[in-house]
Amino acid sequence: MSATGLPESWDLEAEDGGGSEVHGDALGLTFSRFSPGQILDHMAELARRTGAAVIPLGCPTILTSEADPKHLPESLRAEAIVVAPESLTGQAIQLVITPRPEPRQRPALPQFPYHPNPVATISDAPCACCGQERGWVYTGPVHAADAPDSGSCPYRVAFGKAAERYDAAFADGIEGDVPEDVGTTILRRTPGFLAWQSPTWLTHCGDGAEFLGLAGAKELEKYPDAVGHLRQRWPDDRFDDFLAYADFT
Repeated sequence: MSATGLPESWDLEAEDGGGSEVHGDALGLTFSRFSPGQILDHMAELARRTGAAVIPLGCPTILTSEADPKHLPESLRAEAIVVAPESLTGQAIQLVITPRPEPRQRPALPQFPYHPNPVATISDAPCACCGQERGWVYTGPVHAADAPDSGSCPYRVAFGKAAERYDAAFADGIEGDVPEDVGTTILRRTPGFLAWQSPTWLTHCGDGAEFLGLAGAKELEKYPDAVGHLRQRWPDDRFDDFLAYADFT
């Protein structure tokens, strides 16, 4: 027992079996050698109530007051951090012990005039075409004999390098007549899209259409002209079934 009437140390336990060593002296309480889990919530509650310091092994000491660092040994004072009592929770202690990594800054996607919002998957895997970790990979269709099914970065798609390397196209065809450069851009430099049938890229007035996303029966309610066009193309006795169950591009 110390001169303050506090035990020199004792163990604090939580319902999940976790624990911590608690030390008492003339300056107050300190917690050390603790486990993760519910014990952190107990420690945070006691630290808020008593102004105790939390000293994780190998991590900065957590204090609840700007005045507290002067009571610490020099070895702990330099890296001590102050957390306001109302913000000191078990989760706050856990973040000091195991900080979350900074989110990776990913480069902006290239612009695709015929697919303005391309489906790209966040990935740290290297590009199958250039071998660089770009932070994005293309996962849409690839029409080629020897190309990988997915894994090229969108930059190699945009620059035409993936199509050139694998003699690949990313759409199955174009519906309508367009200039050669437009056709090349759509087929070999624009990300394709997955659909329930192998889709052809639509055109209008001698140029390619923009792919804006999938559309089903609900989305087509806003476009009666498009529904009328589909009604002309489909058998009358199957129209309602097709419209109810299909997704369209």
